Amino acid sequence: MKNVKILIALLLMGFVVLVSGCESPDVKSTATVEKSLTLNGITVYYSGDASLSDAKATIGFVRDVINPEKEMDVYLKKSGGAYTVGLTSTYKSADEIEAFLKFYLPMIASEMSQDVFGGAHVTLQILDDERNVLESAESKYSYVNSGDIYIWYSGTGKEDAQKVLDYAVSLVGNGSWDIILEKSDVYHIKAMSAFRSREEIGSSNEEIYKKMASDLSSRLEGKVMLHVLDPNGKEIAVFNG
Repeated sequence: MKNVKILIALLLMGFVVLVSGCESPDVKSTATVEKSLTLNGITVYYSGDASLSDAKATIGFVRDVINPEKEMDVYLKKSGGAYTVGLTSTYKSADEIEAFLKFYLPMIASEMSQDVFGGAHVTLQILDDERNVLESAESKYSYVNSGDIYIWYSGTGKEDAQKVLDYAVSLVGNGSWDIILEKSDVYHIKAMSAFRSREEIGSSNEEIYKKMASDLSSRLEGKVMLHVLDPNGKEIAVFNG
C-alpha cells in the first residue's frame, strides 16, 4: 500500500485532522478539548474516553500515513468504545473528492482500527472547512500484508487471507498490490489493477486472471469470483474460479 499512501498523503496535504464523536452527516462536528500532546509538529487534542496512549498512536498514524510537511492539529474523542475521525479539507462538496480517495477510505479506516485503536470501530470522514461531513466510511476489514502487498478481508478469517497473500506474493514478489477478500456464499476477490477498461486487459492477461481465479479456488477450497478493479476501484471484469 506504499504507493497508495503516498498519493493519499498528497491529497490530504495541508488538511487539518479532526477526531470527534459520531454525528449525522448534516450536523457539524465538534470536539471538547481537555488535554493535548505535541510530537514532531503534530498536536493531538484529546477528550472523552481517549487516553494518552490513543493520542500517541494517533500521532504516529498521521505521521506515517499523511506525513504532513507543516504543523498539524488533531482532535481526538472516544465515545462508547468507538472513534470517529474527520479530516477537514478544502473540498466544498462531495463531488470534488477524488474517486480514488473515496474508494480507499474504508481501508484507511480499517488500518486505523487495527493499528491504532486495537480493533475498535472507526468512522472516517472528510469534512469541509465548516466541518460538515462530505464523505464517510467505516472500518470493515482486517488486513494481512507482506511489504506493500495488502489483503483486506471480511466475512472470513486470517487463514484464508494468508492463503491469498501467499499466492499474491508468488505472482508479484515484492510489488505493490491491494486485494479485497470478502466471503458470503462464495469468495469475492477484488484485485486492484492498472487497467482502466476490459479492453485494456487483453487476451494474455485475461488468461492470467482466469488461472488466478482457478488457483485461488483450489487454495480456498471454494467457489471464487475474481473482480478486476481499475485504479479508482471500479470493476472492469469478473472471472470465475
